[in-house]
Amino acid sequence: MAAASTTTKISWRLHEFEAHTSNVSCLALGKGSGRLLATGGEDCRVNIWAINKANCVMSLTGHKNPVECVQINTSEEQVVTGSQSGSIRVWDLEAAKSETQSVEAFSAQSLPQLVI
Repeated sequence: MAAASTTTKISWRLHEFEAHTSNVSCLALGKGSGRLLATGGEDCRVNIWAINKANCVMSLTGHKNPVECVQINTSEEQVVTGSQSGSIRVWDLEAAKSETQSVEAFSAQSLPQLVI
């Protein structure tokens, strides 16, 4: 007697976002909830997304050169970004929600020791 074959189907709901006005150069997925996404682009913006929404929930501006790297801290309260110019910005997302963006900006020349 042959064993019955069972097939498990897995479906994935895919989202397509119009993230930036030019190329997206980096992205990071929050590790805390897995529902927060940060993208950086050649348009010098950092966009914050809720995975379950089709639109950007927050757009952070301040870089003067394309954003090349982005990282979200484990509590998903801060985003650290770096641009082609060598500048690094630390964004406080809670402060940015209230429209008072709290940003620490560092240049390659004045960069203190930064531990993430």
